[in-house]
Amino acid sequence: MPFLNNKLFLKRWIPFILLVLFLLGSIVFFLILFLFPTSDIHAVEKKEDWIFYAEDNPESTFISRYVKHLPSVKANDRFVMKRKMTNDYKYPTMLLIGDHQHMTVYLDDQEIYTNEEPNDPLTLNHPGKTLAFITLPEDYVGKTLKIYVTSPFDTYSGFPAEVFFGPANALIGYVFSLSILNIYILLFTGFICIINLFYVIVSFINQRKLKLSSILFSGFALTAGLEAGFSDMLGGLLFPPIVNSAMLNILSIITPMFLIGFYCTNMHFVRKYYQKWLYFHYSFGLFAILFALFQTKSLPTIMNYMFLLNITSTFVTSFAAIYEALKKNPFFVICAPWIVVAAIGHCFLYIQDILVLPQSDVNWRSIIFFLLIIIFTCYGFLELFFSSEGKNKRIDTADIKLRLYEKQQANTPEQSLKMQQILQAIKKRTHTVKDMLEDQQLAAAYEGLCEIEEQIKQQLTRPSFEKESLTTMLITNYQHTATQKRITFACDGIIEPLEQLEENDRLSLIAHCLEYAIRYTCAVTDPQKRRLALRVNDTNGQLHIDCQMPLLSNEEAEKLQNNETKRQVMQADMQMLEQLCLAYQGSIRIEETDGLHLLHLTLRAKIDPLSFD
Repeated sequence: MPFLNNKLFLKRWIPFILLVLFLLGSIVFFLILFLFPTSDIHAVEKKEDWIFYAEDNPESTFISRYVKHLPSVKANDRFVMKRKMTNDYKYPTMLLIGDHQHMTVYLDDQEIYTNEEPNDPLTLNHPGKTLAFITLPEDYVGKTLKIYVTSPFDTYSGFPAEVFFGPANALIGYVFSLSILNIYILLFTGFICIINLFYVIVSFINQRKLKLSSILFSGFALTAGLEAGFSDMLGGLLFPPIVNSAMLNILSIITPMFLIGFYCTNMHFVRKYYQKWLYFHYSFGLFAILFALFQTKSLPTIMNYMFLLNITSTFVTSFAAIYEALKKNPFFVICAPWIVVAAIGHCFLYIQDILVLPQSDVNWRSIIFFLLIIIFTCYGFLELFFSSEGKNKRIDTADIKLRLYEKQQANTPEQSLKMQQILQAIKKRTHTVKDMLEDQQLAAAYEGLCEIEEQIKQQLTRPSFEKESLTTMLITNYQHTATQKRITFACDGIIEPLEQLEENDRLSLIAHCLEYAIRYTCAVTDPQKRRLALRVNDTNGQLHIDCQMPLLSNEEAEKLQNNETKRQVMQADMQMLEQLCLAYQGSIRIEETDGLHLLHLTLRAKIDPLSFD
């Protein structure tokens, strides 16, 4: 099939097909798990008939059905969970889950499990997140099960451990069933990260320019997936408790940092203000990570301050996203509603973490990050698919350069011939002066030398065509076009300020601006009124570009509006100018006053290095 060899097909559809196949495979996988669940999973029981009490106050007991937390239990105080073992299981096993808690399990007076390892240099006596399978002895029925729970942190003190009973295979299936979603998030985000990094590498090879926005998005996808993995039950099995806890907390710090950095690179209007918050957030986050490397036991305490910082970030980001959307930033016009909803959701989750409120078994934080990744990925594909439309509308700067160079080469023989004539005239005049010196006509010889010197000065000060910039040649070309269309065109002193822009952007801006202006001015029926002026002013790093045209009469405006072809081309010119203004954190507006149609553009002369792809 010939279309398979089309570069556009390969570039635009292969990533999309891979993504669709991955999603379809995921749907089939989940359907299989739903239709054919793990056997014996119904045999797993989470017992709620516990008696709670503080070890130093055994008289005050509480029933777990009504009390979920003992606030009187502080850091390093022992909290006791007790119940009578009644059910008989085949291959009896207990699943014990603790969050930054030391736990010791007794069956009557027999110790059957503990995660307390005092003076262990590897764990630093840090309990971390614990998940343990404990095989019960055969004669466990009728005995009393006691679990002593302590925590070195006030935040996690007074909370019971989670305890499940059942056959070993049923408990393993239960853990796996709860982990499927987090494993899927980890695999999907890893896939997106790899695809995006591949795109960054290909773009760098082709354009010699790193796409910072894509790099930050890859970092966000990777850390969000890893955070889902380390927050999962399986993370407690695969890694030591302190490693699992430290990695989860560090990833909880880094993931929002990548996300707000990605948001910042897509902002145009409030970037310079949002960057101030970005630097503060990054500084605080990096300080927390460095501090945690030297004081591992302090990391869970620091997380409360990081949650407060993240809550503030959700408000700052929401306001910034809404403002960018109001200013018609394409990324935020589409994504701002999702960004704000995600920010609100994360805000409530962070509040729950700070207040240590009971949370759902569903990992909502990772799910929200996962949905954002899907939305941003879909936006990227939409941008990729429809970029060809913009490229067709945009005047190709490479074509402009080629035409200007061809014109330059066409004029080169004429320039060379003219220079040879000048040199011959100087040579002839030199011989005349030499003859005058031989005849002792000193006054005449001196006058001849002065004429030769003046002629050489004129050639040295005259700008050669070869040294003219592309900008100069382009404006000269449009001056010639304006003359042909009987338009009086004035554009003095615009070259130097425009040199602050990148060459491709500079040529594209001039071309679209003058194409629009010349088409508009040609709609004026009276050639005497066809006047076009282009002015550029540099004010404190801001370029103010004003293009003045005569205001059309109602009849002329209606005629221009009815010309569908010209109207569409002028709209395309305006769209490209709007995109250039966005890229340089500027704005564009049209005013009609005092008989003039004014096109006013404002651009920042210097681009922030943190910003663009």
